[in-house]
Parts: sequence; structure tokens; C-alpha cells
Amino acid sequence: MRVASIIINRPTKQLHKPLSYVLPDRFGNIMPGTRVLVPLGGSREEGILVGYEELSEKPDFTLRSIIQVLDSEPWFTTEMMDTARRISQYYLCSYGDALRLFTVHKTLKSYDAPREEWLVVKPEFNLEQVPLKRKKQRELCAYLLQVGGAPKSLLRAKGYSYMVIKQVSDEPGIQIEKRFKDTTTTFIELLSGEENIPLTDAQSAVYEPIKNAMDDEIFQPFLLHGVTGSGKTQIYIKAAARCIGKGKTAIILVPEIVLTDQIVRRFVDTFGDEVVVFHSKLTVGQRNNNWERIRRKDSHIIIGARSAVFGPAEDIGLIVVDEEHDTSYKQEDMIRYHARNVALWRGEAHRCAVILGSATPAIVSYYKAQCGEYKLLELPHRIHEQPLPQVQIVDMKEEMLRGNYSVFSDAMMDLISSTLSSGNQMIMLLNRRGYSTFVLCRDCGATIMCPHCAVAMVYHQAGEELRCHYCEHHEPIPTVCPTCHSKRIRFFGSGTQKVEEELHRYFKDARIARLDQDVTRYKDAAESILRDFGDHKYDILLGTQMVSKGHDFKDVTAVGILTADSVLNIPLYSASERAFNLLTQTSGRAGRGDKEGRVVIQTYNPLNYAIIRSKTHDYLGFYTEEIGNREALGYPPFKDMIYMVVRHPKLDILETTANHIVDDLKIHFQGEDIEILGPYENGIKKIRDMYRLSIMIRGSNVTIIKRYIYNSWIFTQEGLLIDVDPI
Repeated sequence: MRVASIIINRPTKQLHKPLSYVLPDRFGNIMPGTRVLVPLGGSREEGILVGYEELSEKPDFTLRSIIQVLDSEPWFTTEMMDTARRISQYYLCSYGDALRLFTVHKTLKSYDAPREEWLVVKPEFNLEQVPLKRKKQRELCAYLLQVGGAPKSLLRAKGYSYMVIKQVSDEPGIQIEKRFKDTTTTFIELLSGEENIPLTDAQSAVYEPIKNAMDDEIFQPFLLHGVTGSGKTQIYIKAAARCIGKGKTAIILVPEIVLTDQIVRRFVDTFGDEVVVFHSKLTVGQRNNNWERIRRKDSHIIIGARSAVFGPAEDIGLIVVDEEHDTSYKQEDMIRYHARNVALWRGEAHRCAVILGSATPAIVSYYKAQCGEYKLLELPHRIHEQPLPQVQIVDMKEEMLRGNYSVFSDAMMDLISSTLSSGNQMIMLLNRRGYSTFVLCRDCGATIMCPHCAVAMVYHQAGEELRCHYCEHHEPIPTVCPTCHSKRIRFFGSGTQKVEEELHRYFKDARIARLDQDVTRYKDAAESILRDFGDHKYDILLGTQMVSKGHDFKDVTAVGILTADSVLNIPLYSASERAFNLLTQTSGRAGRGDKEGRVVIQTYNPLNYAIIRSKTHDYLGFYTEEIGNREALGYPPFKDMIYMVVRHPKLDILETTANHIVDDLKIHFQGEDIEILGPYENGIKKIRDMYRLSIMIRGSNVTIIKRYIYNSWIFTQEGLLIDVDPI
């Protein structure tokens, strides 16, 4: 007996496995990947047909039938379903949740995206049929012959009148087609091919093996290790041109789309409406529109942040993960996948080249390159041999001994002054937003805490309020201590708002822009600030990690890093790696034009190897020390890790559940090379009124324990977060 396997399209772990239904004969043979309507309990639910199975004997219960087929063609390709299943089993999430990653919405509601009219040249068109005296019409026809077709909006923007466009559209061999509207920022003519994209000798040497892998249509992961300013983007563009020249789709991943506007613009300027962009600030209509352009092959280049890796392309020929080390590629809620892994899985399925590019590759990635799993390509110098910036490390303990308690060291003050006086620009990094990092009573020592999270509230000058950065609870500043009723309440620490105020106090004429989450919560704010900074409307760009990612401003000659220790002191095994990456990447924003760059790094821990190595941009030296430490301590890449967080509003129930999970796992895997630690408190005890306990699993191969969890009661436990490969 043949039955259909259906995944119920509902976000619940209790329904993470396929259910069996009868497919009535009237529907014929429905392809896997198609949506259907099925009965479930007393309701009707949308489901996804993921395959068929043959039952050797009739079950002892009544199988219910599919009610309706909802699609004329499948929503998901075989590769998408296979990749979703791999995500489900690797990251311990439900199959339905993994499938939804390949959709625009949480539901699979179809959408009629807006279209616009294009003038398209048919093969039989001959330019000679247009009389010479009709100069404007001949000019337009020649352009259409060159590019194959163009939207009317572009032709109007190029200066052709409605009448000329109408007359040309009536010509034999010119037809009007309705295509999905483009949502990129501009229309630019396509280049004729990759030969128009020049490379230096060093870039050409790196590009050659990538080109060969694309021509041979083989799966090959490349780790492109190139210092900041070495021209990695030009290689991505060259490879993308070759990819679409073969009629295939390229996926280009960037860490945060609104902060990497320059790479997006370079692709749009080169490929025009071949590019569609995915990011969180698009409207629903724009996202649907772009999704449909890729599905219908109207465009062949996808650029976006993490979720763009799930673009609905059936013929992927290239995947690029720019700044592959960046932690934003790891989803931190719901399904905790890493986009780099998904990129590699999709590349393997499509037998295509995957380029992982970075000036500071992830330790795990560089280790895999050393072991031969990835092919290592290197660009050790900037384009035109521009020097990397000179870096000065300042010990803030010595500043305090000299009586300087300011947020700025003497060296930082000198750097700011000299940069402003020379008419150049500066980027300043402070990885703490807000005005003060905490508010404390000087009499009893109590800190003003969030009522919903076990964290201190942060003072924000804008709005004169205290705010929790975990649940966004906010409240007025208290006039007396809620514990002892003292009025001696003081603010401690410095956030970006306070540093901005200090800069204005010392440098009254300086034009300063601040870039952090408080500013960029408003639509298009980040893009506007970065655009204005690029146009030299600001002298100093101050911000959190946002200022370190992918920016290329020719007039930036100076970088100041105020708190190098903020990342170094987080309780994670990857803290040193994160610190080195942040310092090196931020430093690399200086001196990218024709002027030399200078960097000042302020720290209370100047002898830490991550800080010392960042001074000389010495990635290999840092890697050597870090990989030795990880091997000695049993951290990735030498051992796998699974991190669990058990959550519950009642502390006693939380403790019982967490202990039950640990006891169950220890019983089943006693004697295996698997270490189970916990339950224990790790970091913040309560977030959003939910108490938290942690469990850590570590071993040389955790596949067997993942398989057990996936099929046990643990998987469906309410309030359980599972993070495979925490970073």
C-alpha cells in the first residue's frame, strides 16, 4: 500500500516527523515538495508532501486522506527538501521548521508579485528595418539589440520619450513582456562578460582555480584569506560574471546587508537588474517580488544576509560567504543554524564552487584548510601594495597612574586632533551602546536591575530612561534607590551616547555621526549615515561593531578602539578569536585610500596574545597560539559541542527538568567518549521572566547523541533551546 508522507506546516516540535495519508486517485501523481490540505484531529492543516512510502501490510488503524492539493507545481525542489532534512538532523530542529527557511513567509501563501512591461528583442528583428531618418528609434533599437531587453522605466530614465518607446514596441521583432519588477536601487546596463572585470596579477592567480572548479562543475570549497583591502570583492564579481554567463545563479552572502552597502552597490553597478537583494528591511511585497524573480529566473544573483542562503534557485553555480568568520552568520534564536554550513551543503548538492572569504578566517575554517578539506587561497597584500595601518596599543592602567581618568588616552586625543586638523576622517569603535553601562547606589551598592531579566539596566540619555538590552523593558530613572531609598544614585561606565557627548565637548567643531542599534532601529538610518559619511559630511563615525564591517572609505586615515577588552572578557571559548577579529577588522578600515592609516587601541590587558597579534595584523601567529590552546582544552575543531538551555518560569520545575535531561543522557551514553556537564548557571540567570539552566555536551563525535535526542522525549521538551556548534 502506497501512502504519502506529509510534514504539517506548523511550528511545533511535537509534529516534527512526517505523518502518513492516503492520496486519492483523483489527484493523480503529486510531486514531492507540493503543498496539500490534510485533516489533523478535528481541524484542517496545511502540509508539505515530502515523499511516498510503501507499507508492506495494511495498518491496524484507518489512514485519513488528503483533502486538497494546493499547488500546481512543487514549492520545494528535491535539493531543498534534502538540505532541510540535513538541517533538521544536524541542528536538532523540526523538519517543518527547516523547510520554512526556504520560504518568504511563515506560511506558504502564494503571492502575485507586481510586474512591469519590458521591450524584448526577438531573433528575427533586423535593425535595417528601421529607417535612418528615425534616429531616436534606431538608437533605442540598437541599445535593445545590445542588451536583449529592458524595462520601460529604464528606457524613460535614459531619456527616451513615451512616443519613441511606443513606436519601437510596434516594430516587428520587438515584443512587450510583463516581468517581475526590479527592487534593486538602480538600473545599470549589464557588462558583456567577465572579460570586462580586470584583476591584478595576484587576484588572477587566486581566481584561476576558482574558474577551473566552475568550468568543471565540481564541488570545491575555497578559503580565500586576504588582508583587508586586498580586493576580495573583485574576485567575487569576476566569479559571479562567469556563473551567470553559464546561465546559473550565484548566491552572495554578506554579514549584515545594511552595513555592507558598498559591496551591494558594486554588484548592482556591474550586473544591474540581474541582482536581487534580501534583507530584513524589505517590505513583504519586495521580498515576494525578489523571491519570484529568482524562482522564475528573471534574475541570477542573490545578495543578502544569513537567510539569503535559502534562495529558491534550482541551478546554483556559485556561493560566496563574505567575511565568513562573522558571528552574524549564526542564527541565535529558533533554528540555530550557521549559514556557512548551509552554503557548503547546498554547494555540495549543486556541485559548485563555494568561496569563504575573510581577512581573519574562523579558526575552524582555517584548520579545515590546513587539513585539506578546503583549498586555501591567499592575498597577503593590499592592492597596489598599500601598507596596512600602523597600530599603537595603549595600556589604560598606565593612563590612570598618570592621572588621566578620561575615556580617551593621550594617544587617542592626539590621533583625533591630527586627523581633524588634516581634514581626514576617523572611525571610533566602542562596543557598548547607551550612555552609562549601569546605574548604582553609592550608599548600599545596589544596581538597578531589569524586573524581567537578571541584568543591570542601561542608562540611555535619549528619552532619559533606563533600558534592558535583552527584553527592551524601559522605565524612568529613579530619584531614590529602590533598595535603601538613598538619593545618591550615580551612573558608571561609558556607552556610545556618552562618548559622543565627550567628543563634542573636546572637539566642538567636529561633525560626528553615531551608529548603533539605538540609531539604526529607524528605517534606512544606517544606510543614510554611512552614505553621508562616505560623502565626507561627517568627520568621525562612532559606533559599536557596526562600524567594523566591510566599510571602504578612502578618506578614513584613523581608527580608534576604546575598549578592546569588551569582547575579550566574555565567557566563551571563542572570546580571543572574536577579539582578534574585531580589532583586526576595525583597524583595517584605516588607510584604504592613498593616505597612510593609523590606529590606537586602548586596553587594560595589553599582553594578551589576541591584542598583541592584532597590532601587526598577524593572523597566522594568532591562529598558531589559539589552535594550540583549543587542542589542549578540547574545544572546536578538536571536539564537537552541543549547548542546551532549559527554561521555565518556575525555578523548581526548571531544576527538575534539567536534572532529568542530564540523568537520561548520562545513563544512555555511559562509557562513550562524550562529556555531559551540568546543569549549571551560565551567564544570565533569567531573561524575559524565564529562569535558565545550561547543559554542555562535548565529544569527538556527537552524532550518536544527536540521533538519540532527535528521537527522544528530550527533543519535544517545552522551553528547551538546543545550540549545535555554539560560537
